[in-house]
Amino acid sequence: MRHTITFQCLLIMFLFSVIVILPAYSVDVTVAFLAGSNDLGEVEEAAYNWVNDEYPTTLLVADNSGTFKTDGGTAKKLDDYAVLWLFYTETNQLPASFLADGTKKAILNYVEAGGGIFLSALGLKYVVDMGVDDGGNARVLQPLGKGPPEIGINPTAVFKDHPVYKGFDTSKPIFLTSMDQAGFSADFINFKAAPPAGNILGTKTRGGGAGAGERPFVEYEVDEGKIITLGHHNGVYTDTKSPESDNLRKLTMNVLNYLGENSAFFAVDPNGKLATTWGKLKSTSK
Repeated sequence: MRHTITFQCLLIMFLFSVIVILPAYSVDVTVAFLAGSNDLGEVEEAAYNWVNDEYPTTLLVADNSGTFKTDGGTAKKLDDYAVLWLFYTETNQLPASFLADGTKKAILNYVEAGGGIFLSALGLKYVVDMGVDDGGNARVLQPLGKGPPEIGINPTAVFKDHPVYKGFDTSKPIFLTSMDQAGFSADFINFKAAPPAGNILGTKTRGGGAGAGERPFVEYEVDEGKIITLGHHNGVYTDTKSPESDNLRKLTMNVLNYLGENSAFFAVDPNGKLATTWGKLKSTSK
């Protein structure tokens, strides 16, 4: 009987400790996946489906006035989310709603107030559209041809210990793509061009020629917020089987966790930074 009581006391103490500790380590990084319409292209949809499986994610459609609505038509505020993700590949120009002054102002205000935004594929160019970077060296890339070589990023020496590289060997290239990408992308060119205004986290791995060393992986600090870009051909979320696709998803999780945990709109404001949370963070509510 005495042992039973002791066990029960220990169990109660353990459960109490879990309740106390749980909020600090299980808080979800909420993500708003930004789109120009409810009809996502193939590559966009693959990215959305993946992030929706991993995080509490809401698809938000932009209009020209700076209003964002769910696919069901409910208006949402950007500061309801720790991270925004703009991933677009369908055409060689972002949807018109993102280029409208109202939308650019709303997103820039969110970042300046302390939010985080991940701009990938053609979305990289949005730092130019918002006026964060003067953009003289940004270019649009056509869809990737068949049978490409392995493509990815080379971590720069000065930022090889950045949290976005958690779990990677930064002494060598990190390959993110090994198959066709049926979509447009963008990057910051190297040949006869000034570097981007942000911190260059990684250069491209696809070497050779005068344009070698493009800078697709860049971080910007904009007032209280952060922007990270991942351009070039590093967005093939339709690939679900290769080691490169695993790297792409792992790097994307690192980026979203880093931006989320440093966002003013993270769900909690703990004393000190939370450790990067791995595993599935999806909650039951959207």
